[in-house]
Amino acid sequence: MKSSCMTTSSNSVIPSASSQTEPEPPSSKKPMRRTNKWLALCITSLGSLGATINASSINIANPVLAAEFSLTMEQVQWVTTIYLIMLSSLMLLMGRIGDRVGSHRVYCTGACIFALGTLLCGFSGGFVALLGARVIQALGASMIVATSMGLTSTIFPLKQRGTALGINVLMVGLGSLTGPSLGGFILSVAPWHMIFFVIVPFACLCALLAAIFLRSPVAPVHNAPPLDKLGAVILAAIICALILGMSGGFTGSRWFFLALLVLIPALIIVERRQPQPLIEMSLFKNRRFSMGNMIAFLSYSGNILVSFQIPFFLERVWELPVASAGLLLATSALFMALCAPLAGILSDRIGALRLMPIALVLNATAFFLALFMPATPIIPLFVLYLAIAGCGMGLMNTPNNSEIMTAAGRTFSSYASGFVGTNRNLAFCLGTSASAGLYGMLYGVFGNTAAADDASMMAFKCILGLALAFMLASLVLCLYLRRQQRTRPSEEEPS
Repeated sequence: MKSSCMTTSSNSVIPSASSQTEPEPPSSKKPMRRTNKWLALCITSLGSLGATINASSINIANPVLAAEFSLTMEQVQWVTTIYLIMLSSLMLLMGRIGDRVGSHRVYCTGACIFALGTLLCGFSGGFVALLGARVIQALGASMIVATSMGLTSTIFPLKQRGTALGINVLMVGLGSLTGPSLGGFILSVAPWHMIFFVIVPFACLCALLAAIFLRSPVAPVHNAPPLDKLGAVILAAIICALILGMSGGFTGSRWFFLALLVLIPALIIVERRQPQPLIEMSLFKNRRFSMGNMIAFLSYSGNILVSFQIPFFLERVWELPVASAGLLLATSALFMALCAPLAGILSDRIGALRLMPIALVLNATAFFLALFMPATPIIPLFVLYLAIAGCGMGLMNTPNNSEIMTAAGRTFSSYASGFVGTNRNLAFCLGTSASAGLYGMLYGVFGNTAAADDASMMAFKCILGLALAFMLASLVLCLYLRRQQRTRPSEEEPS
């Protein structure tokens, strides 16, 4: 793709929310028969609901899996990390494939593979088998995530996009709300395998509905250049090196970081020579796209640094039952679900860059309050922290996604959807690995001079401080991007 397709150049001023525009799709892409936009939103939201219930159930199950397989925190985090590595490695490629063959086809196939992988997770008899099944599950999830946001953003007009993405984030919030409480209940009455079996009907129903009703709003690309397979392999190697380096507890990891000195330049060289590179460099000339993704990366990283630690904190430091911990964790998801639709409506009316700083301030406030969490349970204080954090996440995700997808335009809809998902899951990968590795290192340091519970508290609060720094950095970038806004004559998006 040429940079002439871009919404803005690197030196262009940034339009305000009331004047956001998108480029017309190329004439070679003639509109196909359209799916009813609300039906399409229901189908993509159903997939998001099932996938999020699965992800949040696994989070609450990590301590149980660690005990079941006699694993350390650094080892059990691979149940989450291997899934996120696969997602991050494949989503850009799946986005490209979606632009070629039709996003709806990739979405439907992904739902089928996700159902199969989830079933295999449930039947896993050991830790290695579980990790293998998670790889298959992640392959399907990468196809769903890479295309769902692109389908939504191209089916809905610009004036309704924030509302539609807000409903999708609402389903994510409901999944996050249901997952911990459902997972905690299941783990209290049944083996851990059941947390996977309950997801299979969601995935099967999603695949069936997508096959019958879902259609891509833009025709597939014909006679396109070959897929950038070499770039995909190198990108996967970079992601693996990053995660393996971070997962080493910051010791014995130098070889993985040294490998990055070779892999990153190799990726740049390969991408410059590709007729259609895996990483669309021209998009990064668009300040709204590049900085929007940077803000999202810092925000997601800060949240996952803390959220990975919370189940261990509740079950090991506060010694709460797993079912009670699951119900507590549902607080954050509840407020996220309540705020997401409101964020979509407000984003359409006042603009994403006016809403995002408020969300980041709420997140930073939540982490600051959590720094004063005592070693003995004070449930109301913890609920307050989770409620503020949930409001921050609910108000942040929708306007940020809308800002990025609008900046990319219809031409890059599936690709941008895949990139947003890759960025988010790479943040989750690095955040999870860094959280586990940093906790192990800090616990070892503090454990030399303090009791076990005190060492856990000090390590947890150091991670909270790092997450707070991430949120503040994200806030600074958001305020800078907002400052660059200039008024443009309003232009309507093509229908």
